[in-house]
Amino acid sequence: MNSGLSISRWIFYPFALFLSAILDICFIQFEIQINTSQTLVQKVQTVSNFLINAFIPGSQNHQAILNIIFVIALFAFLLAITNRFWLALIINNVVFIIFGIADNLKIVYRDESILPSDLSQLSSPTELVSFIGMTPVQLFLILLAIIFIIIFIYFAFRYFDSRIKFTKWYIRIILLIFSILIFISAGNLYTPGTVPYKIATKLSDNPVPWDVNEDQRNNGAVYSFMRFFDNKVMTTPKGYSRAAIKKLDEKYTKIADKINKTRKSYINKQTVIYVLSESFSDPTRVPGSHVTPDPMPNIRKIKNETTSGLMLSSGYGGGTANLEYQALTGMSLTNFLPTLTSPYVQLAASAKYLPNVSNYWSIKNAIHPYFPVTYDRSAVYKNMGFQKFYTLYSPKIKYTKRIGNSPYISDFSAYKNVLWVLKKHKKSQFIQMPTMQNHMSYNNWYKKYTFKISSTYNRSSWESGVVKTYVQGVSYTDNSTKWFIKKINKIKKPITIVWYGDHLPGIYDSEISNPNNMLSLHETDYFIYSNKASKTHNVKLTDNTSYTSPNYFQALLAEHTNSKVSPFLALMTELREQIPASSNALAKTGTAMWSPENNQGNIYLNSNGKQIKYSQLTSKQKSLLKDYKMIQYDITKGNHYVKNDGFMKVPSK
Repeated sequence: MNSGLSISRWIFYPFALFLSAILDICFIQFEIQINTSQTLVQKVQTVSNFLINAFIPGSQNHQAILNIIFVIALFAFLLAITNRFWLALIINNVVFIIFGIADNLKIVYRDESILPSDLSQLSSPTELVSFIGMTPVQLFLILLAIIFIIIFIYFAFRYFDSRIKFTKWYIRIILLIFSILIFISAGNLYTPGTVPYKIATKLSDNPVPWDVNEDQRNNGAVYSFMRFFDNKVMTTPKGYSRAAIKKLDEKYTKIADKINKTRKSYINKQTVIYVLSESFSDPTRVPGSHVTPDPMPNIRKIKNETTSGLMLSSGYGGGTANLEYQALTGMSLTNFLPTLTSPYVQLAASAKYLPNVSNYWSIKNAIHPYFPVTYDRSAVYKNMGFQKFYTLYSPKIKYTKRIGNSPYISDFSAYKNVLWVLKKHKKSQFIQMPTMQNHMSYNNWYKKYTFKISSTYNRSSWESGVVKTYVQGVSYTDNSTKWFIKKINKIKKPITIVWYGDHLPGIYDSEISNPNNMLSLHETDYFIYSNKASKTHNVKLTDNTSYTSPNYFQALLAEHTNSKVSPFLALMTELREQIPASSNALAKTGTAMWSPENNQGNIYLNSNGKQIKYSQLTSKQKSLLKDYKMIQYDITKGNHYVKNDGFMKVPSK
């Protein structure tokens, strides 16, 4: 093709670019239909309608255009940098093909679409791919193959098109500015009144941020992904000021004083251990599932003897750090804007003020039997004030045994590491440990399988296989936890354990396809247990403890141990009594437009585990939620008025 012909420059190249962008969008939109109940023909039709409707006058669905804009913007950036049309086009296609595949895999394993916060995992690519059963060697070979494919295709196109340098320098500058402006606009796609927001609204953007999968299917995966770069933390509550915070301080100081008259203990005078049991949940509670014999009799016995219940989780198949953040800080995802998808990555790692439960102790350490960089834990724990973070890297954990062919360190070894750290200090201390044993992907790891499993749902062979491995892992956790409790009971100093599963594993594809199962698939097990050396060894709280959410663990811990509270914990105690559990998961509120002012995306449970609509809440309940949101805003986004006024300070001897 003669590079001097105007038709080559003004017709062929734009046509190739537009066709490429259309194909990229088609591929990605098809990939994210993976967990829908549609047939192959229906999926193709859905993708076709998504594209065709965008160019029909009078249509109410122009979202495909928003996706195409971002695809072309990346191409423009690559072309401005390389000045090679075909090289830029090939790399552009490879990027979006990888994006589509990654999106598909995350939906398969976690029932959650890919988000900008997931980019933090790229700092450890070998760790990232291990989550889906890939080895570092396989990753290297795939990357090598991609590079060779790019080179081969580029020179193949060069054979037919001899144009090397594509355009003039000033055109490249224009392309670079255009692409940068488009990417910068992503930071305001959720912000009402901004130019990007107005343009997106004109092109039918209909955000569904509380259901990212639905958002990507309705508005396009590429555009939805870019829109989540608008990660503003919270909107400023009406009336927020120093005076308003002072008023809340006075209000809850009085309530704390009243509570503390009957509380005799000080939380920092005993050791507290937070155990986040990765993907742990009761397999017998999964709708339609039957497991024999009971895979968790020991944990069930512990729950029957101490403060315990079900925890409402914001995650399914993933989102561990979000539950961890809420448990440690007492903050709730229900108060954040839905675009804040990972508080650890987007907020906590760089927060200037990060109060958390570990602040009550002078000695506080964390243990994670895996890599330290996941969810930016290294930075987050350092910011929280943890003195040491024991992982597979320095400082290293002592015990690292696995079970069978599992790639993850066993819970038995994880518990042994807790006992090892406990012995390092005679004084009371705080220990935080998220485990790893039951992390996906459950690839037939174990030599013996001792459970009969059936379901009223017609599970695929894949589902049946991974469920079998997962249930066996639950049994190993159950036995290890019994052993751990026995060891803790032998220690002659007061120790209390806050133990909880973070979310269900993303393996129940058949069950989660039924909307009626959504609540059950977001409820995990928790208990708070004090050892025999504790005054509260035999305590079993029963008032509103059957259901809870992780942001209440600090308040529950103080109540279980009969410990005095801060004004903040007084607020959380009051709120827990009124609204036992809340989460930003599950809610599917139709097609109503989301706005920062409404409560769509949040659900609330009463003491019986039944969902309460926001409109059904009493004036007292709404007032407490308003106070809570005001305090959370001040801590995470505001001026930190509570930092020096004692609002967060728990009484100590």
